[in-house]
Amino acid sequence: MSAQERSVHKLASECGLALLYHGTFASPPAVLGQALHNVAPQTLFRHLEALSRSYRFVSVDEYCQARNRKGLATVTVDDGYQCVPDEAFRVFEALQIPLAIFINGAFMKGKLFWRDQVRVIMERGRTQAFEARFGETFQRDPGQSFYRYTKDPRNSSIRVCEMLDAFLEDEAPIEGCTGFYTQQTQKLLAHPLVSYGSHSLHHYVLSSLSEDEQWREIDENRRFLKTLARVQKTSVFSIPFGGDRDYNDATVRLAAEAGHSAMLLSRGVVQGGSVQLDGRLPMIDRVMPRDVKVADLILDLQTRFNPSGH
Repeated sequence: MSAQERSVHKLASECGLALLYHGTFASPPAVLGQALHNVAPQTLFRHLEALSRSYRFVSVDEYCQARNRKGLATVTVDDGYQCVPDEAFRVFEALQIPLAIFINGAFMKGKLFWRDQVRVIMERGRTQAFEARFGETFQRDPGQSFYRYTKDPRNSSIRVCEMLDAFLEDEAPIEGCTGFYTQQTQKLLAHPLVSYGSHSLHHYVLSSLSEDEQWREIDENRRFLKTLARVQKTSVFSIPFGGDRDYNDATVRLAAEAGHSAMLLSRGVVQGGSVQLDGRLPMIDRVMPRDVKVADLILDLQTRFNPSGH
């Protein structure tokens, strides 16, 4: 057993592992720039193959329900980029690893993801023009970047989207943008390894919304998910952005009322093996692997491991 394999084996003996991916483009669209979290399929394969030697990969439902997650791992993908079925699914099929895809109904119906609008504005060098027009509208800390303050919970995501739409109306069209995401009219992955879950309707920062607005985001997307035929579904809810400031007590309560069984965070913490409860629902933390070598991934996971599970 190599030193790398021993490191993974030790980690698996101490904790579970919930992985979060977004883009899996072999070549990400240039218009989205460098800010998109993307892991190429070949890197994804190397990551999962190395981890699978010590971890048992299970569905997101089994992972969330497990009393002890030591030695278990699960893979989730947020935002519904079409590159996942087109370019990455063969990785999961080859390794026989379950995959949960968390979708936003608005993007499946043709709307452009507002965070991709932000990335386009940045890539085109139009940030200053946007700020000249709308900058005084935002609450922001000194030095806080355009990328960060547009998702700051002090600023209503609904209002942010209105400003992004208004700005981009006067800009060059974003060609082929709806092709980035799986569309409602496309054939979904009806496969034993794949399940679909809810990531809210528009991917707003839920804590920036009123309780009624949060309910619409959670409930409408849950009902939209139920309309998807012939695919497996999970009742686990993936919180948009998934940080401590991105949801509140109302989010947890409303998710439970909508019928969700657990909530996925994205705080970059490798939790210990014990179950962590927050209100009515289990709260599962996830880490986002980068497009790096396996050795660097393992080192990063070791650094992020929190034995307390919090």
